Amino acid sequence: MRALLICALLPIAAEAQLAIYAVNAGTETVVGSSYNFGQVPIATASNVQFRIYNNGTSAVAATVVLSGAGFTFTSPLLPYTIPPNSNVGQALNITVSFTPSAAASFSANLQINSLSVLLLGSGVMAPTLTSVSGCSTSVPFNFGSVPVNNPATCTFGLQNLNPQAVTVASVVINGLGFTGPYGITAPLTLQPGQTVLFSVNFTPPGALAYSGTIAIGTQSYAISGTGQPALLPTPSLQFDAASYSSGQQGVLTMTIPGGSPIAATGYVNLTFAPSTAVVKDDSEVVFLANGSRSIPFSVGAGATKVLLSGQNSAAFQTGTTEGTITFTITTAVALTGSSPVMHLPIGGAPVIIDSTTASKERAGFLDITIVGADNTYSAGAMSFSFFDASGNAIGSAVSSDFTSTFKTYYGGASAGSAFQVVVSFPVVGSVANIGSVKVTLTNAAGQANTGSLTFQ
Repeated sequence: MRALLICALLPIAAEAQLAIYAVNAGTETVVGSSYNFGQVPIATASNVQFRIYNNGTSAVAATVVLSGAGFTFTSPLLPYTIPPNSNVGQALNITVSFTPSAAASFSANLQINSLSVLLLGSGVMAPTLTSVSGCSTSVPFNFGSVPVNNPATCTFGLQNLNPQAVTVASVVINGLGFTGPYGITAPLTLQPGQTVLFSVNFTPPGALAYSGTIAIGTQSYAISGTGQPALLPTPSLQFDAASYSSGQQGVLTMTIPGGSPIAATGYVNLTFAPSTAVVKDDSEVVFLANGSRSIPFSVGAGATKVLLSGQNSAAFQTGTTEGTITFTITTAVALTGSSPVMHLPIGGAPVIIDSTTASKERAGFLDITIVGADNTYSAGAMSFSFFDASGNAIGSAVSSDFTSTFKTYYGGASAGSAFQVVVSFPVVGSVANIGSVKVTLTNAAGQANTGSLTFQ
């Protein structure tokens, strides 16, 4: 009789040595008579690994029975023999999944031989995550194109639409280039209808596409963004005068408002468009630094002043032609805005007279030489008034129209409007009494005169 009683008690004593633990991130926690999965979003699985040890001196054949809606389990082939004094590698590991189908409370009984654990859990609507500002409103939440190494921020709203409070166990940001959350600390409890705001930063380390996730408890939301080469703020071109005329030198300076976040190089270019169809260009409209229409520029990271051919400014010639000088820049770096374009109009002006001579050294002739420029390319009409040695007028003024001569001279020219004209008057008799002459030149912009020229 005593032997039969002992045999009946041995399995009970062996099973009493089974111990069950919940494993979370490698950490084991003893499980008592119940285990609560907590609040789990509807139709979302929450998985928990349970580990069963045999602390006894005899092997135990373990079986598992799970009863209750919403709970399922996976395990090795059962029954599973757990050796005595088992270790991690010998323990029985089962995974229980709780997937609530409605916003309600759920329970189930987990039976491992004679061990019984009451499993509890409740289904809730997952907190709603929406984009408030800074990125797209649909998943994946897209930060768009962001300059490399420059942060962009997206603000999110997390709202509890349940009629009861919901606990958010964790808010974790994953993915290269994404950091946060900022403005929120988990775990936290959201009251019914409550919304909390938090932000996530995206700082692309390179010119690539990036993706990540916002993990809110068991829910995961995709986030994305693209790194683009750092942008150069649109340069500002400044000039030393509000307006210019032909035959001048201007000074150009260039700055980066607010400073350049990167080092950059490029070119400042100028072009010229004449107002007249007589000529196609004016080759004298150039930068003085190199006699060309393009000069290099450079700017260091953090600098506001741009160097032009290594200098703080660059001088340019306005040429001798009515028209428009246009300044642009070219650079391999993308700009934050449109590339700057500056137009400098060079207005029409009366004939510019640089030098004059009047000579009667050639027998029987009065020779008048005028060196000047006509930026309108319309000169032609001239008037000559002669005076004796005492300054008295000799007869009436003599008018001549040299329009066709000037048009032929300028036709197809590209070197500007400079000219030298020699007008000769044949004289019958002595020229001794002819003392001086005044010449008036007319073009589309008005008249210019030489003043009194004394014959030598």
